[in-house]
Amino acid sequence: MTGDRPTAADVKAANRSFYDAVGASYEAIDGRRSPRLAAWVRAWLVRLRAAAPGGRLLDLGAGNGFVGRCAAGVFDHRVGLDISERVLEAGRGSYEETVVGDADRLPFPDASFDAVTAFATLHHCYDAAPLVAEVARVLRPGGVFRSDHDMDRAFHDRFRPLLAAWRRLHDAEARCRDGAGDEVARLRPLVEWHEAGIDTPGVVAAFERNGVAAGASFHWYGLWGPADALFGDRAMPRGLAPLASIAATRARSGGDGGTP
Repeated sequence: MTGDRPTAADVKAANRSFYDAVGASYEAIDGRRSPRLAAWVRAWLVRLRAAAPGGRLLDLGAGNGFVGRCAAGVFDHRVGLDISERVLEAGRGSYEETVVGDADRLPFPDASFDAVTAFATLHHCYDAAPLVAEVARVLRPGGVFRSDHDMDRAFHDRFRPLLAAWRRLHDAEARCRDGAGDEVARLRPLVEWHEAGIDTPGVVAAFERNGVAAGASFHWYGLWGPADALFGDRAMPRGLAPLASIAATRARSGGDGGTP
């Protein structure tokens, strides 16, 4: 740590320690990986596969294998990568291959994946730009990216008091203490580095700088049951829905990219 300001290395170390500690209990502590959410994720994975040039998928921040399970039978070869070996152990059966590694320095050759996903992952990153550059590097021409379930900063800033009340009511920190102990719970400020929301337009702009066409939409689905019933998964203007979806496509040789 430099002075009082945490560094990217501090944030990565906290994520590794936290997820090593929670291990196979992570999805139970999180409490949101429901069958209904799994069906919704599977549906967009099917759409992603239809847009991808082939069946090789890389899932960043794989954790206990939620996206890998949803992608069963959709992608031919699923690779799950996470910074924590212990959290990844519980998800090994959800992938053909699992890799302990850093999303800022992916241990894969250029143009080696047809699709890359990052579910509830970007808000853990100190800075999304290195991850975006690596995604752009490992995507094949025509390859597609999708992230989802990171809170957008504009929604947080607009509804800060209501969010603070909601977070007190649902008390994720208490669930962490109950599931993994006080010492691990104290890592949450570094683990949830962008708890105040990600800069979604900034992530989109980073893709564009790396030659990958990208766009974003915003929705409520999968965050809270009553909101699911009220809003469904329809796209809403930025600032009126908490969850950011980012879709990107690397241009095919001699052609233009689009967003799946």
